[in-house]
Amino acid sequence: MANNNVFKILALMVVSVFLASCTDRPTDLMFTDFFVSVSDENGGETSRVSSSSNNYVVTYYFNLVSEEIKEPLTVYFDVEVGDGLKVGTDLEFQTESRSVTFNPGIYKRPFRINYLKHAVDPEKDNTIRIVIKETSDPSIHIGYPGPSAKFSKHVITKHN
Repeated sequence: MANNNVFKILALMVVSVFLASCTDRPTDLMFTDFFVSVSDENGGETSRVSSSSNNYVVTYYFNLVSEEIKEPLTVYFDVEVGDGLKVGTDLEFQTESRSVTFNPGIYKRPFRINYLKHAVDPEKDNTIRIVIKETSDPSIHIGYPGPSAKFSKHVITKHN
C-alpha cells in the first residue's frame, strides 16, 4: 500500500514538472496601460520566410489591448524594406494602406504580404520591418508598456 502512494506522489510530481516546463509564455500578464502591438499569425515579434515560397500570403496583425473604445482609433505604421529585397520581385503588398482603424469592439486588424519565389543575396539586408509610428490617441502606448516597447515592430527575414 505504501509503494502505491509513493508511486502516485512521484507520478503527480512528474506531471507537475512537465506541465510547468511546457509553458514558454506567461499566462498571467496584466497590463494597466492600453497599447497597440504588431505580431505575426503565431504572436511572434519576428518571423522568417523562405525565398523558395511562391505566392505565399502571410497575415500580420495589429492588436489593440484596451477597454472598449468609444471612438475609432487609427494606427499609422511604416513598412521598411531592406536593400536586398525588391517589391514586385521578392514580395507584393496585399494591403496597400499604411494605417489601420480600430472601430469600437474591434481589437485585431490584418496586414498582408505575398512572398514571391526569388533567391536573396545573403550579403544584403533581406528584412522587412513593420513599424508602428503613431496612433490617433496619444494616450495609447505603441508596443507593450515599458522601456523596451516590445511588439512595436515586427521584423521579417527572407532567407534562402
